[in-house]
Amino acid sequence: MSGALYVRDAREACASDGDAAPGQARSRDPDGGCRLAGDGTLPARSEVEARRTGYLVRGGPTKADVWTSSLDSGARVVVKDFSRKTWLVRQWGRVQISREARFLELLDGAGIAPRFAGRLGRYALAMEYVDGTPLYAHPGPGARPHLARLRVLLDDLQARGIVHNDLRGRENILLLAGGEGLVLLDWASAVRLPPGTLRHRALFGALKRVDDSAFLKWKDMLDPSTLTADERAAIQRFRRWRRLWPLNRKGVGWTRTGS
Repeated sequence: MSGALYVRDAREACASDGDAAPGQARSRDPDGGCRLAGDGTLPARSEVEARRTGYLVRGGPTKADVWTSSLDSGARVVVKDFSRKTWLVRQWGRVQISREARFLELLDGAGIAPRFAGRLGRYALAMEYVDGTPLYAHPGPGARPHLARLRVLLDDLQARGIVHNDLRGRENILLLAGGEGLVLLDWASAVRLPPGTLRHRALFGALKRVDDSAFLKWKDMLDPSTLTADERAAIQRFRRWRRLWPLNRKGVGWTRTGS
């Protein structure tokens, strides 16, 4: 990513009832956005929006709009934005934005998620633009190193006590341009149980199976010849369970690419 990326603390940014971080003054825009004044901070929402370069996703009534912006520094950011939704959806979006900001900040610099750029008011956040293509577009034996890398990323997350919780989403794993790495997107559903805590000992073993089963989905979709007998059996168990799940819109398990 070209240009300097603006980064600031998600815990303090744009809190409606909190104070700015020590040594930083807060300013508020007429449009409801806010920023922390001073060097290295994300520009005000009005500035970021004025430099919008296009939409990646125009979300439906309950989904965020996702758009890109080119900042004066030369950096490109992706903005996840609930601010144009109804009041009720904005309140739910505020929760999602806060959760995602927390995980992007927690993982900043780890090479697992996009770098966090900052909050743009209560209902939007900005993250670095990552140049790449969805992993699902790369099936076949050439996917094997990517699957190995994905397993390394999941092991790293699990060592931190983190479950992504939405890796079945086809758009949520991005292969970097050049094919040298992966980035995981959409952290609003993630969960963290700090290692060593009672919560971790009691619950993490069950929770991490969500990501582990998603990993098997990706193996089955991209390079099924590498599945072991135990992994195939696990996939079949998941498919049987998924057919019974009342919120499953497709009524079946995952679909392999090309099938």
